[in-house]
Amino acid sequence: MAKQNKNKTAESTTNWREAFIQFTLENNRVPASPYELAKFAGTNEEIFYETYSNINALASDIWNGFFEDTKNQIQADEQYQSFSVREKLLAFFYTWLENLRKYRSFIILVADGKKMWENKGQFDTFKTNFKQYAQELLNEAVETGEAENRNFLNQAYPSLLWANAMYLLRFWLKDKSKNFEQTDAAVEKITNVFFDLVGKTFLDSLFDFAKFAFQNR
Repeated sequence: MAKQNKNKTAESTTNWREAFIQFTLENNRVPASPYELAKFAGTNEEIFYETYSNINALASDIWNGFFEDTKNQIQADEQYQSFSVREKLLAFFYTWLENLRKYRSFIILVADGKKMWENKGQFDTFKTNFKQYAQELLNEAVETGEAENRNFLNQAYPSLLWANAMYLLRFWLKDKSKNFEQTDAAVEKITNVFFDLVGKTFLDSLFDFAKFAFQNR
């Protein structure tokens, strides 16, 4: 019974996401209320509230759905497990933006200039889960030596990766290059810069030497 309820909830979630996206594409705007969306979907408003509390909650779930689908997709690939952390992050960004292509027209409508960026609440769930995923990658990077353990600075890195994700989303929306080649280049460059930042630097080497020299004076 629990499995049936879980499947029913997942099906309901998928249906509302699809209805929201379809409504937006057909009307060039997002639905104004649960009533309007439910009417479009051919059902009653009360059914909507079995899954979501309001339209913003549904919009937030759509963005988180894009993230979860991408994470599940790359983690299901056996090769992913053998990747370096840098390669895992590259795989996420490449796959995420590739998956978003299927919804590009919808995302452009939702973005509508600055509107999407002003309504930051719709990213809340996605942001929370992305930063948790980023922290897991960073913990692994410290273990493998791809990132230095800089204590309190490590806590800021997931937020930096979130900023990178938002930068890439903006870049992709404006990208007019063939097959979004410029976005692919941006993914590689911004990821390399990040790992150059968190990896061992000249200052780390200098500190290690100073510590060694002090201990062996």
